[in-house]
Amino acid sequence: MKYICLIFAIFFLSSCSNKNEIKLGNLSPSFGARNHVTVVIEDDLWNGEVGDSIRKDLARIYFNLDKEEPIFNIDQYSPNIFNSRAKTSRNIVMFSNEKKYSFSLEKSVYATPQNLFLVQAQTNNELIKNFRVHADSIVSVFRNSELNEEQHKLVRSELLNTKIVKDFFACTIKIPQTFQLVLEDHNFLWFQKDLPSGNCNLIIYEIPISEIENNRNDIESNLIKAQDSISKIYVQGSAENSYMITEKGFFPSFRNTNIQQFQAYEIKGIWEMENDFMSGPFLTFAVRDEYFDRYLMLQAFVNNPYKTKRDFLFEMEAIIKTLNFFDNEN
Repeated sequence: MKYICLIFAIFFLSSCSNKNEIKLGNLSPSFGARNHVTVVIEDDLWNGEVGDSIRKDLARIYFNLDKEEPIFNIDQYSPNIFNSRAKTSRNIVMFSNEKKYSFSLEKSVYATPQNLFLVQAQTNNELIKNFRVHADSIVSVFRNSELNEEQHKLVRSELLNTKIVKDFFACTIKIPQTFQLVLEDHNFLWFQKDLPSGNCNLIIYEIPISEIENNRNDIESNLIKAQDSISKIYVQGSAENSYMITEKGFFPSFRNTNIQQFQAYEIKGIWEMENDFMSGPFLTFAVRDEYFDRYLMLQAFVNNPYKTKRDFLFEMEAIIKTLNFFDNEN
């Protein structure tokens, strides 16, 4: 009889385990536009100090865009209307001021892939404090997740034949067929995607390390000088003697980063046209490559007057980060 009970218990636990596996395996795909965040919080908290604090971080201005856009768009739900569709959002932050002070991140709870942060505290002030302590981490996780999803989308799309990038620069990059090669020169490639009211642009070129690292100026100034000198030659406007330069009134931001094992600078700023009135955001990755004694420059910029630009720049960041120096494919 003991053996029968034991067998029954093993069978029961095994069945439960299988059911859990099936449940996890059948999670719905997460849903939502790129760079959107779902915030679950009571309406009175959202409309007060707590909501102001949340918006200050999750809807902070996307850095260096000429037209102000938030880093994330926020969709707010009170807990009683947090429905099944909202639960499939990729990025969720849930707030509660009814339980103990705690902070946690759970993956793929209602859908996959999904990041769900739970921020709890017993008072409003503690809730604000708890969120502020972790705000940068929340933003970083959401942004990296969105970038990862953008790259997955890119890999699944029809890709442009970019063998010319390998021939010119000894590396590979994944560029969707929505772009086309509009200009090539000995040391310069320009890819462009048409928009209804403008275009997205990716230019690739290289600069000798000695032009960037010398005693004449600091590295940051030399990178901008090199970028402007290339743009003056190749990126010209329709007006007479007009060409693209870095905005004179605001020096770009620099951040140290890595692409594969290569040291790089991430540069964000505003471009404008000398002798013209056009302007927009740019994002440049300057990759230091000792083997070829160069800085490989990958510069993305958007021309989309009076329209949103954030997600176009985000798409091109995802493209640039597919850069591969070790890929043997054509």
